[in-house]
Amino acid sequence: MSDTHNHGEDISADTYATLMRHQFNLESLGDRLQKIENTTATMKDIWRRGDEAMRDFTGT
Repeated sequence: MSDTHNHGEDISADTYATLMRHQFNLESLGDRLQKIENTTATMKDIWRRGDEAMRDFTGT
């Protein structure tokens, strides 16, 4: 049905559908991991600013 990039061999429609489903799942996982990374960076920035504010408030 479809040529693979590495060997030029035909694969079945079921195999191709399975590969596409896994690719979609991996892309979704990548998006979720990116959102987690962005949230973590935001929270670290908020905590850092909070720590700086506390040090300013206490005069240390």
